[in-house]
Amino acid sequence: MGSTLLHICLETDAAPRADATFETGERWVCECGLNYVFHEGFNATGRKVDAWFPAPPLPRPRRSVSSLLFGPRKG
Repeated sequence: MGSTLLHICLETDAAPRADATFETGERWVCECGLNYVFHEGFNATGRKVDAWFPAPPLPRPRRSVSSLLFGPRKG
């Protein structure tokens, strides 16, 4: 069974401060592993706001298949 604890990342002590300024596209990763990006979006009333929104993690480059099969080149 999953945890019933409600975790709100943007309200933790390590979260970015609301009164600070951030560049559009800046990313922040919470200590729990959730990813956020700062960009323009819409709030519940439909107004445009600049805020932190949940985002998928950045993809890591994959290693080539040949290096996984044969290992690094020697000599």
